[in-house]
Amino acid sequence: MPEKKSTLPNEEAVRRKKAALATAAGRAPYPQIFDRPQSVAVVRKSPPGTPGVTVAGRLMRIRTIGQLTFADVHDGSGRIQLQAQRSMAQDGYQEFLDLLDPGDFISASGELMTTKTGELTVAVQRWQLLSKALRPLPDKYHGLKDHELRYRKRYLDLLVNPEVRKLFEQRSKFITAFRLFLDRRGFLEVETPVLELIPGGAEAEPFVTHHRTLGIDLYLRISLELHLKRLLVGGMDRIYEIGKVFRNEGMSSEHLQEFTELEFYQAYADYEDLQRTVQECYREVLQETFGTSEFACQGKTLDFHGPWAVVDYAAGVLAASKVDVVKASDDELRRALDRRKVAYEPSAGRGRLIDLLYKKTLRPTLFQPTLVINHPVAVSPLAKRHRDNPELTERITVVVAGSEVGNGFSELNDPLDQRQRFEQQAKLRAAGDTEAQMMDEDFVEALEHGMPPAAGFGVGIDRLFMLVTDQPSVRDVVLFPTMRPDGPKKI
Repeated sequence: MPEKKSTLPNEEAVRRKKAALATAAGRAPYPQIFDRPQSVAVVRKSPPGTPGVTVAGRLMRIRTIGQLTFADVHDGSGRIQLQAQRSMAQDGYQEFLDLLDPGDFISASGELMTTKTGELTVAVQRWQLLSKALRPLPDKYHGLKDHELRYRKRYLDLLVNPEVRKLFEQRSKFITAFRLFLDRRGFLEVETPVLELIPGGAEAEPFVTHHRTLGIDLYLRISLELHLKRLLVGGMDRIYEIGKVFRNEGMSSEHLQEFTELEFYQAYADYEDLQRTVQECYREVLQETFGTSEFACQGKTLDFHGPWAVVDYAAGVLAASKVDVVKASDDELRRALDRRKVAYEPSAGRGRLIDLLYKKTLRPTLFQPTLVINHPVAVSPLAKRHRDNPELTERITVVVAGSEVGNGFSELNDPLDQRQRFEQQAKLRAAGDTEAQMMDEDFVEALEHGMPPAAGFGVGIDRLFMLVTDQPSVRDVVLFPTMRPDGPKKI
């Protein structure tokens, strides 16, 4: 019977054959037992002449020069060179040549030495195949350039683009720095439900899922807010959470349906306290992560040092649009949007119209870190009314490079006022506004038991990190952004 012809690409077929040859030679390509290695970083601190070191990692390059073969091994801590020579024939030199490819994981033991060029090297006396790579890595010199492919195959992106790995290491430090800032100030980290009976805390369309055992529909949370404020009712005075939230909205360079949010709440504080705390927080977190408060962004320099500009919401929109959003009628707001060719849904309520005008006129003009304060009640259904003007709220929004990267307010703790605002939101929802908030009777009941005066703040981690690292899209700072299903693409 003729041998069945492989339909695999040639290099993949060769690699599979090598895996079979390795098995036949007694070198299992995926062994259960292996020598425990030291990290490359630790080995690099050892002096030449140190015997019996063992390293392990991914082979990234193999080259033969005369009687010697050199290979680069990378682990999570760095790179080190291996040197194999024909004198180790009884320990598998020919197999080293014949069975290994770039991308394979191996371990190697031997004595540390330096080559003629002064490079610290492991003189291999014994080696073991740990995992045979059946597919080749992307071409080193061309890398992985296609952005969509990089998002879909992030593991390859990390392998061939070292700057991408560094970016995500910085992101981890960035999140840790937020935790350190809050922990040092006596905040307690908590966890609240991802699945909710009623989504709330933001104006956004939720994702719906179904709980089979309970026989009920549930929503993926759109915010962390309402459960955290229940904890204020329960006596937890300083709390925060870092977690995923989900919004079934459009995608853009600044928007994802799944993103990471930090929210913190402090009892016996108000939005004036918040303005000071937020500036301290951003400056300390950025300094802790990057060692600086100045960042290149969109061809300019962002400077987080020093007091930020403070802009009154209504006054700022009036200066930018010639529209007084507090006094203007809904029809006047619609005409102002029509003149600027800004689309809006027929069901859009007053708050949505005001918000669209703000986003079109004032917000794009704010590049340096700015606190926009005193938003109208219509755009702030969860914020306490302003002490001097009941048509406004005690709210702040952090704007950087024309983007919102933080939002907070003196929290509304009047249950009667909160009920009225929920009822207004429910009317908007019934009229077709799918982003309006739902009535949450349980949350109102919690407020009826008494919630202390408090200030709360939330920041989208991904968008802020995107701006300070000058990335073109929020997808560039998320390891696995949601993508539309696609067929396989050749690497």
